[in-house]
Amino acid sequence: MLTLALDTANDRIAVALAGEGKAIARSEAISRGHAERLFPLIDDVLAAAETEIDRVARIAVNVGPGSFTGIRIAVAAARGLGLALEIPVVGIDALQLIAASLDEPADGPVLAAVDARRGEVYAALLGPKGDVLEAPFAADAESVLARIGGRAAVLAGSGAAILAHRAAVSGRSVPPVDAMTATDPLALARLGSLADPATALPRPLYLRAPDAKPQPPVPGLLARAPAP
Repeated sequence: MLTLALDTANDRIAVALAGEGKAIARSEAISRGHAERLFPLIDDVLAAAETEIDRVARIAVNVGPGSFTGIRIAVAAARGLGLALEIPVVGIDALQLIAASLDEPADGPVLAAVDARRGEVYAALLGPKGDVLEAPFAADAESVLARIGGRAAVLAGSGAAILAHRAAVSGRSVPPVDAMTATDPLALARLGSLADPATALPRPLYLRAPDAKPQPPVPGLLARAPAP
């Protein structure tokens, strides 16, 4: 089964194709323009695999947490392709993907963390086989460490250094840190190929409200003109 993986959840865009003896991935560091680059990157991966889009049997998408705008781009693209091709689309959360992207398997639970800005991280504790020990949540570093305790064997992800620093400052033991700059798109494809479409739904995973707030209306801007 060929699985196409799409990831625009952060400042990197990634596409991968895995299965049937193929394992091809492309990624680019990009701060904006994810929507414009996503489909050309898909075409690039398909061309490298010498296959066509209608050979794809499943689509996997990183549903976050991460960039609010970025997450929506890949999710919308995955859903659209899934409808057009009439194939399943599965959502994989970014924290599960971090744990699956470690260069070497952890010998204990992985505390996966994404820098959420505003003094917080998105975090989850995952077992060595990917089982969820603590579901994804958003909190400041001290609250994360207090909740997880000393259960983590590895800290991984863009928020790992934040947690390691806080652990050191507070006198806690600091487990090994993998502050990976990017997750593995082939790992996303592999996770997607194993996920159950009935439960791994392609819905954005937002753990807090967006930073951007609607602007209040300008007084009088929408006021009706007096009746003649």
